[in-house]
Amino acid sequence: MDPNNPPQGECRQCWFHAHASNIAHAGLAWNEDCQACLSHVSGCPDNMIVR
Repeated sequence: MDPNNPPQGECRQCWFHAHASNIAHAGLAWNEDCQACLSHVSGCPDNMIVR
């Protein structure tokens, strides 16, 4: 899977963070939460969903 090319219906940010987490979360401590991921807990912005 290409972390930079999410399929239709997926959020670009969530897809990248899920499939390239070692890159996306490189600056975080072992049990530290990613603020970008937490910002999508309630849902992803419509403009970030691949159509």
